Amino acid sequence: MHFLIEYKEKFSMSIKIIKSAAAITCLAAMSAAAASSVSVYGVIDTGFGVSKGKGQAAKVQAISGGNAASRWGLKGQEDLGGGNYVKFVLEQGLKINNGEGQTAGVLFDRDSLLIIGGRWGELGFGRSGSLMGTTGYFGQFPKMSANPMACNYLDAALIGSLVNSGMLNNSVTYQVKPTNTITLTAQYSNGISTDEAKWAKNNHYYGLSAQYKDKGFNLGTIFTVIDYRQSGVNNGADSDPTYNLFFAINQTFGDTRVHFDYQHVWNSRSLGGGPNAFYAKDLGFGSTAAVKGSKKGFRSDTFVIGASTSLAGGRIFGAFKWNMGKWQGTSAVKHADRDGNRWVASLKYQYPLSKRTLVYALGTYARGTGMFDEAEAKATRLLTAFGVQHNF
Repeated sequence: MHFLIEYKEKFSMSIKIIKSAAAITCLAAMSAAAASSVSVYGVIDTGFGVSKGKGQAAKVQAISGGNAASRWGLKGQEDLGGGNYVKFVLEQGLKINNGEGQTAGVLFDRDSLLIIGGRWGELGFGRSGSLMGTTGYFGQFPKMSANPMACNYLDAALIGSLVNSGMLNNSVTYQVKPTNTITLTAQYSNGISTDEAKWAKNNHYYGLSAQYKDKGFNLGTIFTVIDYRQSGVNNGADSDPTYNLFFAINQTFGDTRVHFDYQHVWNSRSLGGGPNAFYAKDLGFGSTAAVKGSKKGFRSDTFVIGASTSLAGGRIFGAFKWNMGKWQGTSAVKHADRDGNRWVASLKYQYPLSKRTLVYALGTYARGTGMFDEAEAKATRLLTAFGVQHNF
């Protein structure tokens, strides 16, 4: 009997301890929730596309990210007091049609950032989209409303014609808003892909951007430099730096928005960006090994005009892009055409089914001449896409 009484008292004591611990845990969680927040977000975009390159049969394929890149992410913020805070952004691109990540071997390929901020601005560290691009927290193209098509699909995307700087590992970014209408950003990467070598032998990236935005008017500029110190797939260790200058201006008139962009690039290692990139080996100047060590790259000028407006409960978008490129480097092929032009005409219509879900249909026609004739199936083509986009 004494044993049972003693056991009952100990059991009662254990229950009280457990309840107290649970209460403390709940209070701690509530306190943490009051000081910080974490959320899950993302975009699911899927559909199908039809493509017809010059000299090729038409193809029908499932697509992921036709209108907006499919992705998911985590973001959180904690108040540090005095107007200061710390936050993080972890974002991964997705291929919805097969469930794979967008970039093999990289979990959070679109952003992996820790950001410290306050009234003085924001300072971000980690893997980031470059200023000259569409991806991530610091990518400036979306912030400047630079793409009149507001679209991610191949030739309809802004990097279908423009040269971008891709993703940056080992980056540091500082962004500040001195006024409500002006945003200034500076970005640096010590080793775009890797920083394992000595500082003097890493590829270095430098970027600056400025944006003015007020009452439907948007004016922005970006300038970036890639200083090559390591041999890569398309560059040598002593290739001349790539300089990239971009301007965007757009204005809203009622329901209509009008866009104009311009880009000039010196010594680029490609024309266009992402899956739309054309490299020297693609345009008839020899194998990768023969041209990657060339100090000089492409020089290009690209013009973009476009507009969007409301139509039948949805929105219609149109754009025309014209790229003029010249290969300035060495060529393993005699008498290769060093100049080329490529233009793209695009049209898209999207219709909202709810605040977070829309359907879209788009089409593009591209034509390349001169050196682009060497890659005519890709340079000259007709593309259409139909899909559904859901944001969460």
